[in-house]
Amino acid sequence: MALRESRAQASTYRFTAGSIGAGMTEGETADSIRAFLGGLSLTGIPQPLEYLIESTAARHGLVRVRADDASGRTRVDSRDPALLDAIAVDQALRSLGLVRDGSALVSRVVRDAVYWSLADARYPVVALDALGTAEPLHRRAAGAAPVDSDVLTAAYARLVAVLRAGHGTEGEEGWLDRELELAVRARAEIVVVVRMPDGGERAFTLEASGLGGGRLRGRDRAADIERTLPVSSIVSVRAP
Repeated sequence: MALRESRAQASTYRFTAGSIGAGMTEGETADSIRAFLGGLSLTGIPQPLEYLIESTAARHGLVRVRADDASGRTRVDSRDPALLDAIAVDQALRSLGLVRDGSALVSRVVRDAVYWSLADARYPVVALDALGTAEPLHRRAAGAAPVDSDVLTAAYARLVAVLRAGHGTEGEEGWLDRELELAVRARAEIVVVVRMPDGGERAFTLEASGLGGGRLRGRDRAADIERTLPVSSIVSVRAP
């Protein structure tokens, strides 16, 4: 229910709507969280944290994501139609290709990728399994050990082939947009070469996470920051 920010003799934890929501997906409730924290605190639960717990509990599971076995697509629904309308027009989620299907939205992207895109955009989302039960999902931590180059080649062979096949078919702008959209859908790590204001070029290695409004968003692992790059300044994209 909290994110560990530091590991020391006195560790530091941070509570967020996302971390509390993850705890609730694991089976916690607002009452069980308050009871646990009340047993630890000598001065009670701080009012801002109390409010965060209550507001998160009220919104938890408002958006539900599940795989539709009948159509082979991912289905997104909500009991709040206004919230679903907001998701449908959110430019940060354009790469998911969400389209209307009755009272829900559907996407060709796999369930887990849709879930994390909505979670990163701070929507109160839960993933459902085949039986409709909330299922906790966990991000895979990046391994510290080096990965064999043959393993990487096999893992990204299909993506690299698609990116290479797109060159020269519809002009530079067309294949560049297609490459970026594919990378975002796969949440792949790519090398982006950007033309700087002084005319020079600089390469960034990013884990692509979003594309919208003429900008590419991604996590720069080397600098451990989130970068936003204008698509108009991107010269080329390739696999690392």
